[in-house]
Amino acid sequence: MTTTTQTAPLVRATGVTKKFGSGDKEMVALSGLNLEVREGEFLSLLGPSGCGKSTALNIMGGLLSATEGSITFGGKTLTEPSRQIGMMFQQAVMFPWRTTLDNVLLPVEIFGESKKKYRAKAEELLSMVGISEFAGSYPWQLSGGMQQRAALCRVLLHDPKLLLLDEPFGALDEFTRETMNQELLRLQAHTKSTAVLVTHNITEAVFMSDRVAVMSARPGRLIGILEIPFDRPRTPDLQTTSDFVALVAEARKMLELQ
Repeated sequence: MTTTTQTAPLVRATGVTKKFGSGDKEMVALSGLNLEVREGEFLSLLGPSGCGKSTALNIMGGLLSATEGSITFGGKTLTEPSRQIGMMFQQAVMFPWRTTLDNVLLPVEIFGESKKKYRAKAEELLSMVGISEFAGSYPWQLSGGMQQRAALCRVLLHDPKLLLLDEPFGALDEFTRETMNQELLRLQAHTKSTAVLVTHNITEAVFMSDRVAVMSARPGRLIGILEIPFDRPRTPDLQTTSDFVALVAEARKMLELQ
């Protein structure tokens, strides 16, 4: 077992609070979140549904602004989305009239760049996730897992430094979800990107992560950080070991004692 090397944080959340509405209808989603995400690590935000995990992720991605506090990315205050930050959501969001390859290349068109320049990269990514033979297929011809593989390729097309993952495989069956999690870990290691995963699945958080940030029920606040010391690459067999089971129990206890 090894520990994660300490490096300067790629992302730093300082006193982040997010409120929605006002007056009697005001709802505090996040309260005073202080969190650092180290460059190159895989960190999970673990907590019950509705605790503000996705809100925190959207603030890290520049899609939402904090009511109080700040987010820095690469040492600079983040005030808007960045092309160095890729986001992946629970739904693949594939346009039905576009082929798999054209769906992957969509960001290129949005940014006004040459599809020809990125075509080879897109095809390479589709090959890496095992769906190159479906490059000319349409979304309705793909399974849910295949669509999410294509969505992952789309996120990785511009080599983002930071991957923000909002339960991207939550709608898939357990077997496919496990396969996709391993695929994600392999690609994250290959690209050397930093990843933040939102999940309420304790086993998934421990298996995927270098560290797990455990959050309370709404208003979301950081309860504590759980260090995950296992070597990579990881296989599902890890989940049967006593050390793994002990860490899952520790995370569960942290959630129960909030």
